[in-house]
Amino acid sequence: MSIDARHPTWLAILAVGALLLTGTARAEPLLALETWQTDNGAEVLFYPIDSLPMVDAQVIFDAGSARDPEDQGGTASLTASLLEEGTTERDAKAIADGFARVGAQFSASANLETTTVRLRSLTEDGWLWPAVELMAEVIARPAFNDEDIQRERERQLRGIQSRQQSPQAVASDAFRKAAYGNHPYAHPTEGTRESVESIDPSAVRAFHQQRFVAANATVVIVGDLDADQARRLADTLTEGLPTGQPAPALPEVAPLQESETVRIDFPSEQSTVLVAFDGVKRKHEDYLPLYVGNHMLGGSGFASRLMSELREKRGLAYSTYSYLMPLRAGGRLVMGIQTRNDQVDTALSLMNEELARFIDEGPTDEELADSQANIVGGFPMRLNSNSKIIEQIGALAFLDLPLDYFDEYTDRVEAVTADEILQAFDQHIEPQKRVVVIVGPSAEEAEADRKTE
Repeated sequence: MSIDARHPTWLAILAVGALLLTGTARAEPLLALETWQTDNGAEVLFYPIDSLPMVDAQVIFDAGSARDPEDQGGTASLTASLLEEGTTERDAKAIADGFARVGAQFSASANLETTTVRLRSLTEDGWLWPAVELMAEVIARPAFNDEDIQRERERQLRGIQSRQQSPQAVASDAFRKAAYGNHPYAHPTEGTRESVESIDPSAVRAFHQQRFVAANATVVIVGDLDADQARRLADTLTEGLPTGQPAPALPEVAPLQESETVRIDFPSEQSTVLVAFDGVKRKHEDYLPLYVGNHMLGGSGFASRLMSELREKRGLAYSTYSYLMPLRAGGRLVMGIQTRNDQVDTALSLMNEELARFIDEGPTDEELADSQANIVGGFPMRLNSNSKIIEQIGALAFLDLPLDYFDEYTDRVEAVTADEILQAFDQHIEPQKRVVVIVGPSAEEAEADRKTE
């Protein structure tokens, strides 16, 4: 099927791309956001776009797993899953039927830092406003019946049990604990069996009462509405919420003090290895040099140094990678690989050598130019649909980044120098201080398996 570039959707995508790539030629902001606050204290960001008769709306609460009550990890995830299970006016089937009747898509989910409630709807009055009113009811007046809580808690426990069958999931959960220690970021978003079993109905109700309040909420609206319609939508979504208080700031992530290796015996054909080093929070001034530098180290797929050394030259893995994990209260630099069980030590040594070499030498001019071109060239794809735009705006708002952040983004990427990357890595990343998580057979089992091959 051919693509007609005259179609409104593609015209909008092409316009975004043109704006991004013309740098200082832009006379208008890339995302001309309207912002205000509802009467009860919710922040609102609105971006009108008329390429399709659709609207996407999100209500983002500072209510992720980092806000779980102590020893009750998984509360945020359980609370989010219960929003669709019934309100004080209707049961789960009636909620599902209500959204389906007007062709709307609804979902709610919790991650490490937030709980987000999402709606996508057509903008015709007869379709939009019933969906918005139902979403408002779901957010503000969930039933939280004891039997629903028990059922969803059992489902969450089955999910945790299922995760234990995946070496990647086991490694991820162990990594969070090892990399963040006693910080609220440390426990798995879905919790552990012990923590979820300790969550009773009163804990769910208390979490919703404390965190699902207007002062702790950000509403993001993207779509084919005018300002008056957007204000009505934001008011409708939040008017049933008490004003409340915003969640307090989380403690800063502490730097790693020493190296630690966590080995978890797992009957797998390959070992999963994750390595964490100190990093920075998302708002840190060195985030962009670290981001551009990591693109060369392990963030650019087959073009990265890790892939070149460990896959292409050594054949140690199909894939190896690195990424920044920049959160509100701090972050980590993470490297990862899945490799043969008897090659774990070799892979670890080579990954650390590549990181140390990058910190000592920095990037070449060619590497830097290629990475900057790759990042800039791929950037329009991050804003080529309503759903992507709303996710980006939501991230800007939650992370308290400037709302004009994207206006000069490509210029800032292209302005990053090799010296800035070298200084940022040298200042923040210490190869000698690392947390290593290895999930796979023990060394003895790996050696025995190798001999039987």
